[in-house]
Amino acid sequence: MKARFDQKELVEWATQVLKKVSMPESDAKTTAAILVKADLRGIETHGLSRLPIYVKRIQKGGINPKPNFKILKETQTTTLIDADGAMGQVAGKFAMSKAIEKAKDTSVGISSVRNGNHFGIVAHYLEMAINNNMFGLATTNTSPLLAPFGGRKAILGTNPIAFGFPGGKFYPVILDMASSVTSRGRIKLAQLNNEKIPLTWAVDERGIPTDDPNEALKGALLPFGAHKGYGLAVIGDILSSVISGAGYLTHTGELYKEPEKPQNLGFFMMAVKLEAFIDIDEFSQKITDFIKTIKDSPKAEGTKEIFMPGEIEYIRESENKELGVPLGENIIRELKELGDSIGVEFNCQQK
Repeated sequence: MKARFDQKELVEWATQVLKKVSMPESDAKTTAAILVKADLRGIETHGLSRLPIYVKRIQKGGINPKPNFKILKETQTTTLIDADGAMGQVAGKFAMSKAIEKAKDTSVGISSVRNGNHFGIVAHYLEMAINNNMFGLATTNTSPLLAPFGGRKAILGTNPIAFGFPGGKFYPVILDMASSVTSRGRIKLAQLNNEKIPLTWAVDERGIPTDDPNEALKGALLPFGAHKGYGLAVIGDILSSVISGAGYLTHTGELYKEPEKPQNLGFFMMAVKLEAFIDIDEFSQKITDFIKTIKDSPKAEGTKEIFMPGEIEYIRESENKELGVPLGENIIRELKELGDSIGVEFNCQQK
């Protein structure tokens, strides 16, 4: 059973933690809010569970809490940004803001980022575009976790690719997906629980699919859809890192193992003004009908409702805003230990 906490209290506490390790208040609040939003949406792997490693990386030098963003190249529609080792959420917000700013003038804005770090849930940056009557695209690369199709060594990141559109009278449509079948975190959980994993999740050191999480953790994750997921991982890395000048493939810092080393991840963010193609009211009408047609279509036996991409996360967020942000015992313990270690007591009250 998970304990529940007030959203504002958690954001304020996490903000104070990040301020304690020299991050300016506005940047600390940005990071804290994005972390808590992930927990609100049930995406625990990208929520407050990441705060301890973020703090450790700041303390060890892997994250720069006071970056000086540099614009390396700029055109009417594009911006190349050196994030100076910034917290990923701070760099991500800056990059999408620049893309939106340009899209307001030219209908299309694209930001490419180098020297970034892990930036949390991609959906947040797409919502920035959506809230400006735009649609968005965002990618980032990660440290190597994924074997290429036919390979046995982790060469590629899980490299999420995400798209987001306003939803008219429904929730926005947001597809935010990594290129792997599952996360390394789920394999670690199976290891802790002494459980087997599906053979489709990972390969061992020889490149053979394994149901043993211990062997899987020595090997590599598998891409979803075999060659299709592999292809998306490749494209995500090229878009994110090769064109930005960031680290790619094995030329990136590992989030947990090398806290003193900047990850040098790359981001690619694009915002496109819908009015460049269609009147906003007309789009809203059409996308509402589009979504309604899908949701009202005949359902398979045993299915009560058809959900759009991202809809379940929005429903969870709405429910958890009322009930409280759910946090597991292990995460609460880690947050209390973190607070004690830097002098910011975890004093958030359970609801």
